[in-house]
Amino acid sequence: MDRLLILKIFLSTSILTMQTLTAFGQDCETLTDGQYLFKHKTKGHKKADFILAISGDRFTVIKDGQEGLQGEIQWWPDNCKFKIYSDDKAPNNFDSLNSVQKTLIRTSLSYGGGCYELVDRHKFRLTYCGNVHITMSEGRVIKKGR
Repeated sequence: MDRLLILKIFLSTSILTMQTLTAFGQDCETLTDGQYLFKHKTKGHKKADFILAISGDRFTVIKDGQEGLQGEIQWWPDNCKFKIYSDDKAPNNFDSLNSVQKTLIRTSLSYGGGCYELVDRHKFRLTYCGNVHITMSEGRVIKKGR
């Protein structure tokens, strides 16, 4: 069988499986424009708390009062997931990275990058888009300015 055909079948099956496993029984509302505190409860990620400022399909990450990462936010409202795409590009010289950075980039690429899944509107689960069975972190989403 042609490698390209096998890859297409694998990707189609993976996407269908991912949507099927996460979409049932969830009534999802996307986060509206505003600022949201993502407060991690998972050990090892507690210092990773940040504010996600959303305006339309754009986002800005605010950490320690400083604006940082900016880019586009893509929603999959049928399964309460979103992914953020940074305007910053990956480093051109992959060889200049240390072994930990290389491993993290390879893992992220192989599992489809990180996705945030909203659970009960006030909680989140950080997972991989390509393997939703792996939970990297969990926590609460708190709307700022309430």
